[in-house]
Amino acid sequence: MNEKFVLYQDPFCPFCRRVTDFMESNAIVIPTRDITRDGGAYRDLVRGGGRGTVPCLQITSENGNATWMYESLEIIAFLENELG
Repeated sequence: MNEKFVLYQDPFCPFCRRVTDFMESNAIVIPTRDITRDGGAYRDLVRGGGRGTVPCLQITSENGNATWMYESLEIIAFLENELG
């Protein structure tokens, strides 16, 4: 697996908290970007994924193609399958 992951999130969003709680309880460490404190993160999220909704997991493949996953339960299932 040579994919790279970035979680776009808002620390006050309950769905984001669901994902980060899962990551913490399973010792999954991936980069996060807080869209409320980092305007560049928000712009990158909208530019890449097409909308400013969080949580959003950016999955970048080895060839540089990015996939954007927005649903918290889907993100958790994906992370559990790939990294858990």
